[in-house]
Amino acid sequence: MLGKLNQLNSKKQGKVYIVLAVCLVSFFIIGIVAAIGGNLWANKNRVNDKLVVVSPHPVSFMEPLINEFEIETGIQVEVKSCGTTEAIQMIEEDENVDLMWGGSVLTVGPYKDDFLPYRSTASDCIYTQFKDNSFNTNCFTDVPSVLMINTDLIGDIKITGYEDLLQPELKGKIAFADPTKSSSSYEHLVNMLYAMGSDDSNGNVKSDTPSVDSEKGFEYVNALLEQLDGNLLDSSSDVYEGVANGKYVVGLTFEEAALTMLSAGKHVRIVYMKEGVVSTPDGIYINKNTKRADEAKAFVDFMLSYDTQVYVAQYLGRRSVRTDVSNSSEVLAKAQINIIQVDRSLVINSREKWLEEFSNIAEKRRD
Repeated sequence: MLGKLNQLNSKKQGKVYIVLAVCLVSFFIIGIVAAIGGNLWANKNRVNDKLVVVSPHPVSFMEPLINEFEIETGIQVEVKSCGTTEAIQMIEEDENVDLMWGGSVLTVGPYKDDFLPYRSTASDCIYTQFKDNSFNTNCFTDVPSVLMINTDLIGDIKITGYEDLLQPELKGKIAFADPTKSSSSYEHLVNMLYAMGSDDSNGNVKSDTPSVDSEKGFEYVNALLEQLDGNLLDSSSDVYEGVANGKYVVGLTFEEAALTMLSAGKHVRIVYMKEGVVSTPDGIYINKNTKRADEAKAFVDFMLSYDTQVYVAQYLGRRSVRTDVSNSSEVLAKAQINIIQVDRSLVINSREKWLEEFSNIAEKRRD
C-alpha cells in the first residue's frame, strides 16, 4: 500500500511539477508581454509628451539650441520647420502645437490673442524696448533687415541702399520673397514704406518717431517689383541661398542669414541701407491652448537665459535682447546704423492693408 501511495504521490508530484512549470512559463510570457506593452505605452506617452514647436528658423540654427535644451531640462522636443505664415496657421488650428519659435513681432502681432501671456524669468535682464507684454510674447533676438550682395557677381555696381536697387543693370537679378509668405520680407516691406515714404527727398529718415507715407512708399515698391522681372520668391531661404549660390546679385534678407552665409565661406557682403534700417525682434509665442504650459515656459526661459543668449550672439549671428550680453564683433554696432523706429501698433494694425496693396501691385505685374 505504501508502495502504491508512493507511486501515486510520485505521479501526482510529477503532474504538479508539470502544472507548475506550465504556470511559470505562462507567467513569464505574460510578464514579457506586459513589459513590452508597458514600454510601448510608455513610449507612446513619451511621444505625446514631447513639446511641439513650429518654427521658421533654419534647421542649422535650431539644432544646437534644441539639443542643449533637451539635455539640460530632460524635456523632449519635436520641431516642425515651416514658414511664418504656416506656423501661425498651425498655432491657430492645432492645439497639439505648443509654441511658435520665431517670426517677427510685426508679423505675428495681429494674432496676439492666440498666445498665452507669460513673463519670462529673464525679464529683468531684457532691454526695455523688448519687454512689451501687451503682445503676449517674449522677444528672442533683435533682427535688422539688410541687403546681401554676391561679391563675385556685383562687379562695378554700387549698392548702398534701396534706391540703388533700381539701377537698370540689376533688373531680374534681385532676390525678394513674397511678404505674404515670409516674415523677413514683410519686415523689408515695412522698412521700404518708412525709408522710401519719408518726407525727406533723399529717403533718409532722421526723426526718432517718423510717420510713414505709405502711398509714397508704395511708389518705390512698385518700381522694385518692376526690377524683380517676375522673380517673386516663396520663402526667406530662397533669397539668401539664391544670392549665396550665385543665382542673384543682391537679395533683401535679414542679418543673421547673411552672417551665416559668410561663416559658410560664401562670397557675400552685408549692406545696411543708407535710407534707414528697421530692426525688429522676433519672438517666442506660447499657444494659449497648450497642454504643456510648464514645458513651454521652460523653453522660453532657456532661450532667454544668459548662456543661451551668449551662444546665439557669438556663434549664430543674432543680436541678443539681454542687457548683459555683448553682440558679435562681426555685426555693425547699432550706433553705426541709421535705425528707423517704427510705430509698432500702427504697423501691426496696417499689416493686412499693406499686404493687400502689395499683392495688388504684384498681380498687376504678373498680368
